[in-house]
This record gives sequence, C-alpha cells and structure tokens, in this order.
Amino acid sequence: MLYYDVAADTLTRYRRFIWDFAYRATGTIADADSVLRECYPRGAHPPAVNHESEVRPFLTSGAAAIALETLRRRKRRPYVGCWLPAPVETGNAASPGARPEATASPRYDVVESGSTAFLLALEALEPRERVLLTLCDAFGCAVQDAAAALELTSATGKTTLQSARRKMQQYDADHVPPTTDLQAGVASVLREFLSHLQEYNLPALEKTIASDARALFDSAGEFVAPAGSVFGCETVARLLARFSERSGPVNFSFRMLNGLPAALGHAKGRPRWASHFVIAIDVSHGLVTRVYAVLATPKLTAIRFDSL
Repeated sequence: MLYYDVAADTLTRYRRFIWDFAYRATGTIADADSVLRECYPRGAHPPAVNHESEVRPFLTSGAAAIALETLRRRKRRPYVGCWLPAPVETGNAASPGARPEATASPRYDVVESGSTAFLLALEALEPRERVLLTLCDAFGCAVQDAAAALELTSATGKTTLQSARRKMQQYDADHVPPTTDLQAGVASVLREFLSHLQEYNLPALEKTIASDARALFDSAGEFVAPAGSVFGCETVARLLARFSERSGPVNFSFRMLNGLPAALGHAKGRPRWASHFVIAIDVSHGLVTRVYAVLATPKLTAIRFDSL
C-alpha cells in the first residue's frame, strides 16, 4: 500500500483551518497556538494516510482531541474576574447575511463564529459540546465525523450536538451575523459612545447605552477592574467614566476585531491600571447593549498598538 506522506507544505495548507478551529474551540490565542503546535508533530507522521483527501479528516481529529483536552484544562483553572475571548484582527471580512436554513451548510459563517458574542456564548457549553458544535455548526463537519473525531458514537454525538444547540438558542435569538450593515452601525455608535466618554459627558454617554446594558472587564487580576459583570445604563456609564478618569487621557484608534469595529485604547496609565486595552461593543436598535473591555496583557498579543 502506498501511503501519502504529509509533507510540510501540505501541513501549511491546513494551518489556517486548524488555527481557526482551535481559536473558536478555546477562545484564546495562546490555546489556539498550542493546539496548532501539538497538531503538527502528529500530522507529520500519520499512521496510514493514503491520499491527500484524508489529510484534513486526520488533522481535524487530532486538533479536536487536543482542543478538547486544552479546554478541559483551562476550565479547571480558576480565573480572576470576567473571562473574555482574546481579540483578533479580522480586516474587512463580514458575514454574507442571514444564517443558512439548509442543513448542509454550517449554521454560522467563519466571521460570526469568531465574534466576541459567539465565543462568549460558547463558554456556556461543556467542553465536548463546544468542540462538537464548532466542528459541525461552524465548519460544516458531518455529525458522525465530528463524533468519531472525539471518539464518540454517532448517537452520542447527535445527543451532544442537540444539547449544545439548545444552549445556543438565546444567542441565536439575540444576535445577528456581523454583516457590512451591522459593522457600519456599530462603528457609528462606538465613535459617539467613546467621544462622550473622552469628554466625560455622563448625560450624553448614558443616552448611548441601553437600560439593560452589561459591561465586562477582563484583566485576569493584572489590573484594576470590576470582579464581575456590571449591569444597568447609569452604573455602566459611571463605571466607564471613572475608568477613563483614573486611566488619564485616553487616545483611541479603531480597527476591525472579531468581525466588528472596536477601539484600541492607550493611556499614560499608572500602577495597577492598564495602559493598553481594547473596547468592543454590541449594539441593538442604535444603543450599546454590551461593553467588552479586554485589559489583560496575555489577551492582547495579536493586536498591534503601534499606530496609537
């Protein structure tokens, strides 16, 4: 029997696929990089791969197993404060529109499945549910193939996927894919929102925030930040104004992160206060419904702050 040797150039062709899957399965840059590094030694010496059409399933199976164990280890470690996914730059990529109805198509396109809101929704899933849903609903794998990658029976795989989809129902009801129209709307609201914040104009800032808004700060204990979620328009506005005042004058630049416009903040800083951070928002009916502030240095390794 002639075996296909998975050479370095072949592995390179699947590098983006493996990393994209691992990032969605784990939500962090460091974990996605770790999955990719561990997957390559396995891919370089497959036990029996007859031709290139078998390479992707083989690598998918290895990446899924590594991602599952990586996610389980992360879940076992205590985390200080709110957890947010690590932001990544996505350029001008946008979702094509409404989620597909056809079962043959992935439920979530590559842009939506990398969005902050989607990755946060995945946090409510058990590790096995998360990996399976990512494979099936974000990357279009057949449930029996995804189940086999996790060493599950087809029946168990179907039950696990159904459970994961039930847990995603609230996300499905509340969020729309990041189309170009949504991106434009978020950009407009974000600029107005941050303009009032820089001016310390609290009444105007409150008018940009929904009454049931929620703010999450991820500093991983590295910097001063609320220990949990902050709820309510007035509370969120006052907290953000206090954060801006304590940080000193803040300069912002704007970039597309995780499929939506976000702000890269730079302040002079002071001990225990972040000098570089990312602020992203969710918007509904022209108002800010969620504020995501990523301050933890390890979460910002993929972001270029050089233009600030």
